[in-house]
Amino acid sequence: MKKGKFLAILTSLGIIVSGCSQDTEFKFNAVEDAIIDHIHGIGYPNNKEELYIATHDGLMKYKDSTWYEANSQKHDYMGFQPYKDGFYSSGHPEGGSDLENPLGLVKSTDGGKSLDKLAFYGETDFHYLGVGYQSKAIYVINQEPNSKLETGLYHSMDEGESFQKSDMKGFNSTSIGNIAVHPSNKDMLAISSKDGVFLSKDSGNSFKKVENTTVTTSIHLKEKKGLIASIEDGQIQLYELNLESEQIQPYPTPALSQDNPVMYISSNPTNSDEWTIVTYENDIYTTTDNGGTWDEIVDNGKITK
Repeated sequence: MKKGKFLAILTSLGIIVSGCSQDTEFKFNAVEDAIIDHIHGIGYPNNKEELYIATHDGLMKYKDSTWYEANSQKHDYMGFQPYKDGFYSSGHPEGGSDLENPLGLVKSTDGGKSLDKLAFYGETDFHYLGVGYQSKAIYVINQEPNSKLETGLYHSMDEGESFQKSDMKGFNSTSIGNIAVHPSNKDMLAISSKDGVFLSKDSGNSFKKVENTTVTTSIHLKEKKGLIASIEDGQIQLYELNLESEQIQPYPTPALSQDNPVMYISSNPTNSDEWTIVTYENDIYTTTDNGGTWDEIVDNGKITK
């Protein structure tokens, strides 16, 4: 899944769901030696200082320099998006589960112990999903028609009960990296693409390209700024985006080659100086001093600290 998405960037550039594995024993166990592979999203759900990693084989989290792994509900969480009360996701159920495949649009408010079905359960897998951390505004790119949606960009302000199609005027790239939704402004979103960053302030009906942005693999939005990951001159460069002026400036960046681009970016909602990035080769870097120093906590999928 992840490799296909990367190639696309560069070339085409009911309620609680229950299953037999779901019970009161769901928990996260500390791990010291593990390989993290097929990462499909990151973030800090529930306004807590816990970094969640959504993988092909369930959830992991990082807190106080320790990694933890969920002991069950090991679903393939595609499009994982944290928000103030939990997380939204799509994807596929784990093997042996009685959940329908694909999951459609689901959410969890208990750390992944249970999932609430919101829309298109058993029908659609949304790889491109963005959610406002505070507003809960949901944006999806529907890649194949389903029972209610054609292809295109859609948004829902009522947790999937209804969807409206966005016109996407001004968006002229042939591919995207990800969708980033402003935390509190439900009408503001940005899309990273092989042709740069496109910003919308009217729910995706119209977009304007951010000046001086080129091949961009990922973007994340906070209240007043965003962080952009670009490929330039054979290496990776991060940029800070001022959402008021719509101007960018270089941001301190770990030494990464263009073969190992940044796939995911997230920030700690309780600490404005804490950022985390995930690369194509499953390297994970985090900074708690606004880019002054970066610590590599996962190296090529292997836990380092």
